Amino acid sequence: MNATESEEWRTKYFGSLNSLESEQRRFRAMEAVLKRLAGRLCIASLGQSPRLDAEIKKVQSILRRESIGNELERITAALTDAINALDDPAVAPPLAPQQPSSLDSAPVEAKDDERVRAVLATLLIELKRDPELAAQVDALDAKLMGAMTRDVLAEVLSALAEIVAQRIQRIERAKEEVEFLLNHMAGKLDEIGQYVTDQSQSQSDSKASTETLNTQLIGEMQAMGETVELAVDLQQIRTQVRSRIDAIGRHLQEFRQREAALAETMRARTEQMQLRVTELEAEAKKLQDQLKSEQRLSTIDLLTRIPNRLAYEKRVGEELKRWARFHQPTCIAVWDVDHFKQINDTYGHRAGDGVLRAVAKRLASRIRSMDFLARYGGEEFVMILCGTKRDDALSVINEIRIGISNLKFNHRGTPLSITISGGVTELRPGDSATVAFDRADKALYEAKRAGRNRCVSV
Repeated sequence: MNATESEEWRTKYFGSLNSLESEQRRFRAMEAVLKRLAGRLCIASLGQSPRLDAEIKKVQSILRRESIGNELERITAALTDAINALDDPAVAPPLAPQQPSSLDSAPVEAKDDERVRAVLATLLIELKRDPELAAQVDALDAKLMGAMTRDVLAEVLSALAEIVAQRIQRIERAKEEVEFLLNHMAGKLDEIGQYVTDQSQSQSDSKASTETLNTQLIGEMQAMGETVELAVDLQQIRTQVRSRIDAIGRHLQEFRQREAALAETMRARTEQMQLRVTELEAEAKKLQDQLKSEQRLSTIDLLTRIPNRLAYEKRVGEELKRWARFHQPTCIAVWDVDHFKQINDTYGHRAGDGVLRAVAKRLASRIRSMDFLARYGGEEFVMILCGTKRDDALSVINEIRIGISNLKFNHRGTPLSITISGGVTELRPGDSATVAFDRADKALYEAKRAGRNRCVSV
């Protein structure tokens, strides 16, 4: 391997290191979200009993630390016991008269109950990013579909604490694994660097050996010439010439031995380095596959299974560059589900989630492979329609809007009417991603103000 190849490997290494640092920042952000949500759940759970409050304060203390390690797992059993103890009438605080709660043994529909469900669902969506926790998350998610009684809440919070602890532990293990892998790769890169240095030294040694042989041969030839000139008879010449020829033979034999030793050293070193390079390629591929998997997960909205806002921001940047170069007509369409808050308030966030999934599926089925769809946030979606002028784009999104209004959606046997409003704009000179989106969003606002279930272009 030459210096150029070594430099390429170093470049790949530093690229992987940068990707790791970016992934670590995402892990830290995810851990911060988990801690914040767990902290809010702790605050919401205070006041049930002194014993439970004591365990919750331990959890809060752990969550404030930089690294929580296995501490959450160690206190899970005590926390679970404290929650279960709430069912003991001697421990549970008496309820004020005529103050029904969604945490009683009988389910009660209430806004507070729905807010608890929404917070827990948000946390579960984040936890489901880990494929190995998906089965546990789905099982816990299924429990939220029923009535939120005190027993159910105790069971959900206990299971949630365990899953959060597992997720944090897995993040820590993943970080340690990648750090170990990179350190191992760094060691192999150092070996490659040493190999290049040794190869250079071997070449220098070979050159010095050749120069030594050349000097010896010149010396013997000069000495042979001087012998011929000074010899007084033929026999003396023969003897001196034979002596010089023997010396030349010895010099050549020593040269061949030195070269053979150098060749053997270089062969062994090259074989060892080929093995190291193979190992390094395998480790680099493993790291790249891991980073690609995490990057893919980070750009997919887990609820609707379509790209998320991060993916949109990356794609719209690419489309703006492409538009600036080729000036191919490109449109941005912004969608918003009509009366979505009313659906959530009336039927619960489960119905709202189902509506979002149904809308996303319909939107995705009506665009071309060259186009792009993402969930921008909440009940808002965004489309990029490539090679499409504004008037044509308006016709397309109106057709999609009508199709969605004809969807037959049911939640637990109750039919729900779904409509959606849209705003569309075509890219213009001087547009940035923000400017173009805001213009489409303004058109969406006009559609909402005009009565909803319609599309407007600007």
